[in-house]
Amino acid sequence: MTKKVPILKNENGKTIIQTVSKSSSTPTNSFIIISSTGTVIVADPTSMPTQEELDLNPDAVVITHSHSDHIDPKFIETIKCKKSIGTVERFDVKDIHIYSIPSSHRGNKINYNNPNNVIYVLEVDGLKIAHMGDIGQDHMTIKQIESLGKIDIALMQFSNPFSGMFNSDKGYTLIEEIKPQLIIPTHSNPRSTRKIAKILGKLEVVENFLSVNTESLKNKNRRVVWMKNTLNY
Repeated sequence: MTKKVPILKNENGKTIIQTVSKSSSTPTNSFIIISSTGTVIVADPTSMPTQEELDLNPDAVVITHSHSDHIDPKFIETIKCKKSIGTVERFDVKDIHIYSIPSSHRGNKINYNNPNNVIYVLEVDGLKIAHMGDIGQDHMTIKQIESLGKIDIALMQFSNPFSGMFNSDKGYTLIEEIKPQLIIPTHSNPRSTRKIAKILGKLEVVENFLSVNTESLKNKNRRVVWMKNTLNY
């Protein structure tokens, strides 16, 4: 069988978003984001390939919370780079600015001193990309919306039962409050994507890899893209 692995060099001048996890149960929770100049950020790494399978040396790793479907402890121990694990902070990694805001994994009560879910925002190539983690609130707070600002791309869950999403539509309420131009579902599977398509409209399916820039999102209708993970290490 031919190997399918993420690319680690950016040669197209756009921002690259791609799947990376080996997980069969949550294959769309983890992403590699590469700036147009080649800065590599890994978001919510879980069930990651070994160094022998993929020579991945990111410039930073961000982790929205410490549940096992969002963090691979062995990967975290192995890599040598900036690591932000559920921490509310701001920092720069080469040409990418990253900041995070507290949120709630389940329910509406937010522990601002020790949040159980953190939203990470990457400002890269003129885009703002938000990984929402496993947010489980019914609504965004005014403070969260103000802190987020205009989000271009949201990596967002809609069907995780541990956030009370499976039998509710609150994920769709949250996304309408954030109003991103491009939505990439996490915690997704064929069943959940059918509901996503029904509520949010046409669902594009791409395998593993997506290139975007400000021009590709400019003056376009909202896009919903399921990044189907077909990687084979």
